[in-house]
Amino acid sequence: MKRFNLAQSLLGCTVFSVVLTTGCTNSQQDALYSKVIDLGRGAVNLQVEQAHMRDVDMTYLERKGSGPAVMLIHGFSANKDAWLKFANELPDDYHLIIPDLAGHGETPAPINGSYDLEQQAQRLNALVAHLGLTQLHIVGNSMGGAISSIYTTIYPEQIQSLTLMDAAGIDGANKSEYYQALENGHNPLIATDKESFENRMQMVMEIQPFLPWPLRPAVMRDTIERVDINREIFADMIATRTRLSETNFPELLTEKVKVPVLIMWGEKDRVLDVSAVPVFKHYLPQAKVVLFPEVGHVPMLEIPEKSANVLAEFIASIQ
Repeated sequence: MKRFNLAQSLLGCTVFSVVLTTGCTNSQQDALYSKVIDLGRGAVNLQVEQAHMRDVDMTYLERKGSGPAVMLIHGFSANKDAWLKFANELPDDYHLIIPDLAGHGETPAPINGSYDLEQQAQRLNALVAHLGLTQLHIVGNSMGGAISSIYTTIYPEQIQSLTLMDAAGIDGANKSEYYQALENGHNPLIATDKESFENRMQMVMEIQPFLPWPLRPAVMRDTIERVDINREIFADMIATRTRLSETNFPELLTEKVKVPVLIMWGEKDRVLDVSAVPVFKHYLPQAKVVLFPEVGHVPMLEIPEKSANVLAEFIASIQ
């Protein structure tokens, strides 16, 4: 943790020196943000790799280690770098695999144009085979949680544990603020301008991470530029959700998932209401549940140290 924070602090001094003396163009903002990400990856010894998986050239981060293999799966409209602070808090010997899902981050759209969640799981399985892994712990946030659940039902023999962090896939008794907005024809997770970007940030995170100017405009531009592909991905995600609900996916979880399960959830999640937790627990009775007060939809960004420690203790208990 100290290495990562120090790197950001040093860069921050450079950033504000540039701003105060010369101003900062869009390209300079983008370059500075890219540098911050590179420093974050370097602090965790993560290397950027790429390989062809089924129908897409997948980009992923990897840190090889002698300990357990742990795959971290991001959510909708996010990317692999959302896990950097979280990864920085995990044990140094973990073999970390952190992919960009098809259509996210540095992984382009797939050749077949489909973002069906089962196909996303199959692409991840191709990555696991490419890396020569036979056993791994899988962790997913939001849409990544749904994909992790699907992966575990398709390839149960590979999974040592399943961790669901504010996961999609099963609804709770209470309708979230996000789902209420969707019913009114508005998707707060797809930013189209500065105002909707700021609203998206507020909805997703109860605890806002430090993101100073001029880094914030770079993140905002990148998010808004992805509006069209995000709409495609979201449509396929909802189509998968509908199909799985028609095939009794929750019962399939009970039937197929026999490994240890950890459920982590922010109690202030405005995207996926915390009332989904007891429903997941009903279908996955072996699950350990950890709730985080005053935390929103992405604990790995809001409370990286605490949430990573919970995962590390869980994995240690079953090794």
